Amino acid sequence: MKETTSIRSSVMAGFGVLALVTLVLGYLGLTEYVAKESKYTFLDRVYYDLQLFVIDSKPLDTGGALPWTLEVARFTAPAVTIYALIEAVRLLLGNEFRRLRAREARRHAIVCGTGPLGQVVTRRLREAGRRVVVVGGSAAVPLRAPGVIHVAGDARDPVVLRSAGAGKAEIVYACEDDATVNVAIAAAVHGLRPVAPVSSYAHVPDPGLCAALRARRLGVSGHQGHRLDFFNLDELAVRVLLAHDPVKEARPILLVGLSPFGRALLVELARRWRLLPPPPGVRLPVRVIAPGAESEVARLRRTYSFMSGACDVTTADAGPDGLRTLLAEGGESFQRVYVCYGDEHAALTAALTVVPLWTGAPVIVRVGQRTMFGDAFRDARLMEDLAGTLQIFAVTEEAGKPALIDEDVIERLARAIHDNYLLGCVERGETPGENASMIPYERLTEDKKGQNRDQAAHIGAKLAMIGCVPAPGAEAAADFSFRPGEVERLAQAEHTRWMKYLLARGWTHGPVRDDARRQHPDLVDWDYLSETGRDKDRKAVAELPRILEDAGLLIVRMSGG
Repeated sequence: MKETTSIRSSVMAGFGVLALVTLVLGYLGLTEYVAKESKYTFLDRVYYDLQLFVIDSKPLDTGGALPWTLEVARFTAPAVTIYALIEAVRLLLGNEFRRLRAREARRHAIVCGTGPLGQVVTRRLREAGRRVVVVGGSAAVPLRAPGVIHVAGDARDPVVLRSAGAGKAEIVYACEDDATVNVAIAAAVHGLRPVAPVSSYAHVPDPGLCAALRARRLGVSGHQGHRLDFFNLDELAVRVLLAHDPVKEARPILLVGLSPFGRALLVELARRWRLLPPPPGVRLPVRVIAPGAESEVARLRRTYSFMSGACDVTTADAGPDGLRTLLAEGGESFQRVYVCYGDEHAALTAALTVVPLWTGAPVIVRVGQRTMFGDAFRDARLMEDLAGTLQIFAVTEEAGKPALIDEDVIERLARAIHDNYLLGCVERGETPGENASMIPYERLTEDKKGQNRDQAAHIGAKLAMIGCVPAPGAEAAADFSFRPGEVERLAQAEHTRWMKYLLARGWTHGPVRDDARRQHPDLVDWDYLSETGRDKDRKAVAELPRILEDAGLLIVRMSGG
């Protein structure tokens, strides 16, 4: 495909040169041919020179011998014209053909956006063998890649979406730079009333707006199989980073900069550390150096109460200019250094020039996308003293994975439900050797994950029963508490949901739990349920605030509720 594009570009360039040469030869030939006729001015000669391209140059009607320059030009000019017509028809028919192919596609993936994120998602989908339609850009510069159909236009336009086959697509990724555009695209997809369930994911760079949209999504029920969710690259990226390089020792961490990535990293460090079984009372020491660090960390503590119990965070309000002085005075050593400035230039400059960072510990520098500069440090190992310690972490490449993006708010809460279970096990002093269920969410069976997902999907309905809604975590929000009788009412609803889920999958009542035979002693109505079984449902309800907090959400009681 690249070779074909290169050949086509060379041919176009060749005909462009030929057109210029033809103009020059035509003008020189016409000037010599009509030299004896003073009635032809300079502009006349230019005009008739251009008419050579449409085989209608009037001076040639008189006949007679022609100068060699004009003889050549009168044949090359029509050749250039014919090529231009062929190319115009090719572009027109090519665009219509691509639209037709896209319109007739079924259960394919649509990527809206041709920027860095859109390119990464498209590439990953193609690597997985998916058929992809890319929407965006200009028809004059079509995207050409194996297995990819390009539809030009604004993806917010229903006509363009229909041309991309959105009504028959399986999944849509809105990957433009503007969050409002992405949200509008996702809404437009569902406004088409697709013939089959479709999942739409909109990229929202602002973490606060992303949390607000997720809360709204969780509180809306009856989506009839269609999935709509919102993702933030920085939040996904920190999960990838800590999954590849987990922190397991209670040695100091240095976090430089509190960009959205830095804030997400601090929260994720606390979230993961609390699930580890360290000696009681041991918190992970984290040093944060950033402008406004003290107030920002305090806000995060109010939003995520588990941070205080998991991490011992000390702060220093300083930017890149004061970083060197602070580190030189402290003389601290760290197990890892994360440079998380939003400005990539400032982040790279700090990593390369602030000598106190070079303590031998890994220095991870957050950048938006991998560049030749980042590849050089990864592959060529420039600057031998830093080889193996300076690591460029490209958010777009690391987080732009469909498998990560597809984890919607329900999946996040399902993970939080399991994490909350693990946390209870840790608090009770249990160990993985004693409890086989104390494994990461990723290692759960699909059946276990499905139970967590169904429980998570019912959270919004439960809250609606008591006049409440999920909302993004806010430092000024008042603490929520259940009113008398609400836990009992919701516990009964939780038991009913759990029963319906298992019965629909072939489970039956049995005297003892037997997963192989799909039998469970609690598969009875609430009136006949043991007190132990009821307590499990009450506990699941009572822990809803903590589960939602894990996803940056809280419960708000509506006025009159």
